Order: sequence, then C-alpha cells, then structure tokens
Amino acid sequence: MIQLELQPEVESRLAAEAEARGLSLDRYIESLVAARPSATYETQPRTPERQRQIEAAVDRIREIRKGMTTGGLSIKDLINEGRKY
Repeated sequence: MIQLELQPEVESRLAAEAEARGLSLDRYIESLVAARPSATYETQPRTPERQRQIEAAVDRIREIRKGMTTGGLSIKDLINEGRKY
C-alpha cells in the first residue's frame, strides 16, 4: 500500500472527478495509475531495425556538426556576446 499526501487543491479536483465517475477517490487514483502506459522507450527492446535507425540518425548529426564552427570564439565569449542584446 502506498500513501500519498496531496495538496488540498489537487485532492479537491481529483475528488470531484472521482465523484463524477461514481468512484471513491482511492479507486479513481488507482484507475489513473493503472491506465498509465507501463513501458517507456528506454525499457522497450531495441530491434535490429531500430538500432540501424538510431545509428543512421547519429551519423547524420555528426555530418551536420562537421560544418559548424564558432568562428574562433569560446562558448564563454558567445554567451557574453549574447548578453549584449
């Protein structure tokens, strides 16, 4: 069992939503948690096709970065230059 301490305004809003659905507050919050997707992109298995897509995207980013320069300025110089405006 988990106990939550909610801000009063959050609790009132959730209680009103629960009542509108004919549920107790506990059951309503439980239904919200249960409806939440359980898997995220980090926990999904990486297929060989997905791995190839990721590697291709990384390669494209590296190609784009090759042509980028700061004109000989350091990051600190760029930040200070931006503060002028």
